[in-house]
Amino acid sequence: MKRRFHCTEEMKKEYVALVVSGYRTEHVARLNGMSPSTLQRWVRQHWDEVQTEMVAKKKQAEQVEKDTHDLQKRYDQAMKMLGEKDLEIAILNDLVKKTAPPSTRGSK
Repeated sequence: MKRRFHCTEEMKKEYVALVVSGYRTEHVARLNGMSPSTLQRWVRQHWDEVQTEMVAKKKQAEQVEKDTHDLQKRYDQAMKMLGEKDLEIAILNDLVKKTAPPSTRGSK
């Protein structure tokens, strides 16, 4: 008598997602200890739902990548501005030292 393969709906959808993304049904089934016909039935049952979720995840990943790129660009601009300000402060400090009267430099 064959044993039944039991798993949660979440796991079923993960196995289906592997098939939807391009892995062979037989390969996924055998790696996970189930019959290929069982997995094929799950694929037929959940294909549309899993594909929709995968498209949504892909769009979300693309948005995160875009946001990350934008943040990196803003960070680089801020660091450039900070470097320019540091340089400006150093120049002004040198200028103040050169123009200060000699009597105020070392006296106290």
